[in-house]
Amino acid sequence: MKVERNKACLACGNEKNNTTFVAQEKMLGLGGSFEYLNCDACKSIQLVDIPADMDAYYPSNYYAFGNLVESHGLMNVVKKLRKTLFDRNLWVFGYPEYYKWLAPIEIEKDASIADIGCGNGQLVYELKWAGFKNLYGFDPYLPEEKSMEGLRLERKDVYKVSGQYDLVMLHHSFEHMENPVQVMEKLNTILKKGGKLLIRVPVTDAEVWKQEKTDWFQIDAPRHFFIPSKNAMKILGEKCGLKLTQVIFDSNEFQFIITDMYKNNQPMIGNNPNKSVNRETRVKLQQKAKILNATDQGDQACFYFEKA
Repeated sequence: MKVERNKACLACGNEKNNTTFVAQEKMLGLGGSFEYLNCDACKSIQLVDIPADMDAYYPSNYYAFGNLVESHGLMNVVKKLRKTLFDRNLWVFGYPEYYKWLAPIEIEKDASIADIGCGNGQLVYELKWAGFKNLYGFDPYLPEEKSMEGLRLERKDVYKVSGQYDLVMLHHSFEHMENPVQVMEKLNTILKKGGKLLIRVPVTDAEVWKQEKTDWFQIDAPRHFFIPSKNAMKILGEKCGLKLTQVIFDSNEFQFIITDMYKNNQPMIGNNPNKSVNRETRVKLQQKAKILNATDQGDQACFYFEKA
């Protein structure tokens, strides 16, 4: 049954007391107005009318389209050693953020892992040199298909992915997909029995969304078709045979920095968010983000599901 995006919530199906608001394209500074539906029940939001041609909103300099950065020799040895020591609680220096995302899953190095919406494939490439041996990356906008020992990158959208995997990941790609229920149903089919699903996504539980509304940078109109709440993700999992086992909020200081840029009519493209605040301010904003994460009010989260 086709759900009308301008009436019913794509996650919970609610049609009562839903409201709408208008957001503008702000990342690229293109402008244009886009209507979103705000669900009164589960609090998720969704783009009402998806533009027929989205290419203009994904230009060649879009942040996910950069070239894959390969490493060699001693650096690859260090990457593998670093992950081994981290797993044994012996690494005391800085480590890549993806270690933290994967830690709750306790996935084996020979497990089959698929990254859906992998961009240029950098994450699975790094996982390869961290010691994982059976990796796949899929993205309909993949700049170049690649195949190397233990890793294959393919230009495919989620619906064309075949096979079954021990772990399927979507790192900030789920919100770019048109129908969350259909996507979750598809993800269920490519998970092995007992397989794990990790979805990292912006969430409307965010304090910054409640305070700043359409200036919140993670609305990202019109690229973000659907932004759920924590409750909406649980509902979606239950509809599609996936049990939500854990939620970890992992927002950072950019929810404030980039949102302030947008409030001042500064697009993200051409303006480096890292240079827009001084070190002291950035540290304060990082601490503020940690406090919001601890109370489930950050603006993005990691959702961990398991297939029954």
